[in-house]
Amino acid sequence: MTLTACKDCSAQISTDAKACPQCGAHNAAGFKAARISGLIYLGLIGLAFYWVWGLMSPAPKSETSIAYTITQDEQRPYAPRKVEVMLPRRLSDAELAEVSAAVRDAADAPSDKTFIGYRVEGQTESAYWANASFDPDYQANVIGLTAEGYQRLANVDLSAYPEVLGSWLRDGALGHTLVLYKQGDQYAIDSYFQDGSKGTEVYAGKALPDGNLRLEKPNDFGEFYLVKQDGTLEGWSENGMYLALPKR
Repeated sequence: MTLTACKDCSAQISTDAKACPQCGAHNAAGFKAARISGLIYLGLIGLAFYWVWGLMSPAPKSETSIAYTITQDEQRPYAPRKVEVMLPRRLSDAELAEVSAAVRDAADAPSDKTFIGYRVEGQTESAYWANASFDPDYQANVIGLTAEGYQRLANVDLSAYPEVLGSWLRDGALGHTLVLYKQGDQYAIDSYFQDGSKGTEVYAGKALPDGNLRLEKPNDFGEFYLVKQDGTLEGWSENGMYLALPKR
């Protein structure tokens, strides 16, 4: 215990005492010590409250200016959240990560596991264009044509062809641009791929009474193409139609 002299009667009193026990005079040292202790106590309470509030407050939600539409959102207790999203265009890797974070944070309740499937407006393939997941770390995979690959195939230069009878873009996992033209008394289709490669296949053509053109190769197990009058390219097999591409 530390002693100090009373300012009125000079008696030795504890610095913790609020008043002198001899004369009753106010002890300034004791009041100051009590005030400092109180401030320290209040500060500790404030820090504890701030820490607890930080733990309980939700993390700020991710935002994006990129348009997207959630077409299906399945969220059940104790199960991963499954979301399907429609995009107006194909995104870059950075844009896909940005939208995925916004979709994750759009949930009514947070989930450690979120799986997202993306489709693009106007795509010809029924499968997802890309998928993404938080488990809890982010991962993404582009299944169809990348944004750069799509633009490359959409802008294939056809000026070297004497006459193009039809051109189509298939945008699935093995996406490519198809170009139909005459080769002698037969028909040929050039296929351009996003990696810059090119392939050519030759078909026998037959004009049908309804005005459509049937293209097939010998020994092709019943598969053939139909070029419709409106420019649509259909792919057929013994199981029915498996492909329908609008003209490019």
